[in-house]
Amino acid sequence: MRNFIVFILILFALAALLRIDFFFTILYLFIGIYSVTRIWSRRVLKNLKINRAFEQRVFLGEQITVSLKLENLGRLPIPWLMLNDTFSTVLSSPPFFREIITLGSRAKQTLRYSLNARRRGFYQIGPLLLETGDLLGIYRSISSQFKSDYLIVYPKILPIAQLGLPTHSPQVVLQTTIPLFQDSTRIIGVRDYVPGDNPRHIHWPVTAATRQLLVKQFQTAIARDNAIFLNLELSDYGRPGQAAVSIELAIVVAASLAHHMIVFEQLPVGLITSGFDPLSKNQKSFRLNPEKGRGHLMQILEVLARVEGSDDTVFLNRLRQEAVHLSWGTTIIIITSTQSEELLNTALLLKRSGFQVTLVLVQPAAYSYPTIKRTAEGLGISIFKIKREKDIEAWLADQ
Repeated sequence: MRNFIVFILILFALAALLRIDFFFTILYLFIGIYSVTRIWSRRVLKNLKINRAFEQRVFLGEQITVSLKLENLGRLPIPWLMLNDTFSTVLSSPPFFREIITLGSRAKQTLRYSLNARRRGFYQIGPLLLETGDLLGIYRSISSQFKSDYLIVYPKILPIAQLGLPTHSPQVVLQTTIPLFQDSTRIIGVRDYVPGDNPRHIHWPVTAATRQLLVKQFQTAIARDNAIFLNLELSDYGRPGQAAVSIELAIVVAASLAHHMIVFEQLPVGLITSGFDPLSKNQKSFRLNPEKGRGHLMQILEVLARVEGSDDTVFLNRLRQEAVHLSWGTTIIIITSTQSEELLNTALLLKRSGFQVTLVLVQPAAYSYPTIKRTAEGLGISIFKIKREKDIEAWLADQ
């Protein structure tokens, strides 16, 4: 670019000194080429429409296809266009996608590349760098950046068809004569329809058979909530190198428990944790109240997908503070690695407050686990040890 301008100035100086018409003609020609290519290169990017499309929430091990859809809305063709899209080395190596294309007037083109969800996490895709110019290379390297998108890879979910936790016992649903609410999954009979009854509770097959409007009667019950308290304090998981591995295992445990209880047991589950959030780029506390349904499960998995370990030391304090807001009889599942007297005292306090408490120790110190296990069981507190992923699936068999 600079060389071309210098060439124009030299040509102008020669034309002015020698007063040769041919030099002036060449000068005007090059100035015209320079002006046209400059305007052309600037306008083609303004008329370029880009859309990056891919599945933004995936599970571990899935392959993601990213589609870059380009459309030239203008009448001027694009002689050449270089695209450079960047992403994490975890998703692919090398960590970029680069392609050079041409795009005609009103033309469309779709480019695709693949990424692999090899690790749980929150990843940035982009920004997409665009570079174009003219055929002669006179005006080059006009660049533009297309916005970034984000990819969430959910943590691994292990099947635990049988889980030896209090949430799996028959006491999960407690029969009661006090009609706090009716369990629509437990029909105990029918009765005559009374104005004000929910039309959705009409038993249509029996109504058709008896030719009398009848509604279903349900068993009244109290559903026990479940709250998972996940400790992500790095200092509680041992040495720096070990802590990252242990926290990943703790997140797998939390995700597997939430999935099992919501999908198979159809129980309300909540999640309370605190850690570094790459989306907001700071420390953040997460609280999801106990609820049912796959929509709520996906919210839990999204938190577990992006949250990371932190250096804060507030877990036990927050555990005591958040437990105040839980319903009586809630099953509290504490996932941590630390084996301290304060942890046992907190669990005992919660148990005496009317909660069902379960301790899940992820890769605890082998020398101290037998002691804390005897102490916890003596206090009537369930305790489990997870050293590897297989332990989650074999949870009940080990008991």
